[in-house]
Amino acid sequence: MRIYLFSLALTLSTAAMAADAPAPAPLKTFLVRGTVKSITAATLTIKTDTGMDIVAAITPTSRFGVVEARTFNQLKPTDFVGITAVPGRNGHLSAEELHILPVVGMGEGQYPWNHHPSSSRAVSMGSMTNGSVTAKGAAPVSMGSMTNGSVTQTSGARQLTVTYHGAEMVDGRCEGRAEPGMPGCKGTDIVDVSPTTPIVAVVAGSRADAKAGLAIFAAVGIDQSGHTLLGSATLEKNGVKPQF
Repeated sequence: MRIYLFSLALTLSTAAMAADAPAPAPLKTFLVRGTVKSITAATLTIKTDTGMDIVAAITPTSRFGVVEARTFNQLKPTDFVGITAVPGRNGHLSAEELHILPVVGMGEGQYPWNHHPSSSRAVSMGSMTNGSVTAKGAAPVSMGSMTNGSVTQTSGARQLTVTYHGAEMVDGRCEGRAEPGMPGCKGTDIVDVSPTTPIVAVVAGSRADAKAGLAIFAAVGIDQSGHTLLGSATLEKNGVKPQF
C-alpha cells in the first residue's frame, strides 16, 4: 500500500531523466521507526524498533526535519496540522499526537495510519487526516486516525475543528488522499485534545541533526535495482521524539 506522509514531502530519485526518456517506475516505499545507528556523507543506518538495521542511501532529494515541542495555546486558526487519533466520544476524534506541519496541503486527506507512539510503542491502527484548523477552543474530553489540516477557533474545552480535502465520499464520509486536479470531497472533524496529548511542530532540519541514538521516523524507497534510498527523516530534538 502506498504511504502518504504528512511530516515531510517524500521525494526519491536516482538520476535525472532525459526529456524524451520514459518515466521511471515508482519506488516501493515504506516507513521506518527506530533510532539512528550511524550516519555518513552517503548513508543513514537506522536500528528499527524490531531490531533490524536498514542502510539507506542519502540522495540530493533526501529531506531532514526535526520536531519541537509546542502547547495547545500556541495553535492558531489556519495552522495546517496532522493529527494521529482514535475514535472518541460523540463522534469526535481523540488526538494521540498533534503535529504542526511546515507545508500547507502536504498529504491532505484522511486515510489509514498505524500509530506507534514512542513513549509506549503501543500500536493503534487508525487513519491520518491532513487538513486545516478552522476552530480552536475547550471541550470535555480501538481503531485510530491521523488528521492533517488547518485550525479554526471554537468555544469549549481543548477542541479543534479540522477541515480537509479528500479523494471521495465513502458511507457519508470524505476519505482518501486528495489528488491534484481531481474534484475530491471536503471533510470536517472535531478533535478532542487531552492535556497529555503531545503537540509538536515539524521544522526543517539537516543531515547534521541525525546523530547516533536519536529517535527517527523515516520514509525509504527501494528502486528497481534493489537499492534502498532515503526519502525523508524526521528526528528527535532536545528530547522531543517523533511519535508518528
